[in-house]
Amino acid sequence: MSVFGRFFKPYAEYCLRTAFSEDELKSVFRKELPSCNDFFAVFKAGFDREGVTFFRGCDPLKLHPGLGGRNSLRGEISIRCERTGHSPGTILHITIAPPDISLLAWIMLCFSVTLGIIALCAGTWQALFPALLMPGFLFMILAFCRSSGENEVPKIREAFESTLRKLEEKYREEAIIIPPEKQGREKIGLPWMIPLLILPPVLVVFFDRAGTLSLRNFLHDIFGTVFLVDLPVGMCLLHYYRPQFFRSRKSGHYSIVPWAIFFFVCWGIVALEMFLETLFGSYPENGFAVFCAYVFGWMYIWFTMVPVGLLYLLLRIILKLRRKTQR
Repeated sequence: MSVFGRFFKPYAEYCLRTAFSEDELKSVFRKELPSCNDFFAVFKAGFDREGVTFFRGCDPLKLHPGLGGRNSLRGEISIRCERTGHSPGTILHITIAPPDISLLAWIMLCFSVTLGIIALCAGTWQALFPALLMPGFLFMILAFCRSSGENEVPKIREAFESTLRKLEEKYREEAIIIPPEKQGREKIGLPWMIPLLILPPVLVVFFDRAGTLSLRNFLHDIFGTVFLVDLPVGMCLLHYYRPQFFRSRKSGHYSIVPWAIFFFVCWGIVALEMFLETLFGSYPENGFAVFCAYVFGWMYIWFTMVPVGLLYLLLRIILKLRRKTQR
């Protein structure tokens, strides 16, 4: 078993019988359960201390319970349907398990170890103690979330069975028609995004005369523009036209992996620019300044990521309201 394996084991595995077939169950869940993308429903469920709201992802047989409070290891319901021969009904094999965020845990653990190594190499003992404490806090938080998730399982089981029986009662006298439903936005070609992202560095080169005086100025302008303009705009465009990249293929829930890659690329650009600065003879003499620049320099991305992200969110809301008025 891996280091974090015990934190991501299933909470419960059991079976239920339902009158729905597999296709009927998918159709009913798509129709009756809110989507994970419904921001207002998710926000409302976060303040509901009594009830449990189930949200569907891309796969309607993977449900995400919404309870009061937040828990990163809250059990999610995965359903596997089995036909019962010639008898009516379907057996549901239900697994309640926490989302697999072991990759994020490994990234945080490796980050703390790397932080300690950098602190030792830089001779900065002040930064060594937080690096040593971070793994302990990581395991403590995972253990707390696991314990809270186990306590929530009986409530989730009871709420799911109650919801299923209510849906069976509602559709007992009705003929269930399975509508054709599009699973996502149509794929749109993105060739035009490439010149759009290349345009800012080209404009800097043409309009910033100081950037053409030396190779150092030229690389500094290119890296700065890519870091502060291209990366935030590119992430927003990618989220709009390829939203499936930001979701887990297994659960359909939002994944942390794309954002981890994004921030790693930001850190890599900053580290590469600092390395190039050393080649040009410009380098800070203070070891603590070097340590902070290498470890926290990527956070400058938030100076443009926040306004670009807010503008993107505003445009998405406007487009959504426009579609509703057209209907």
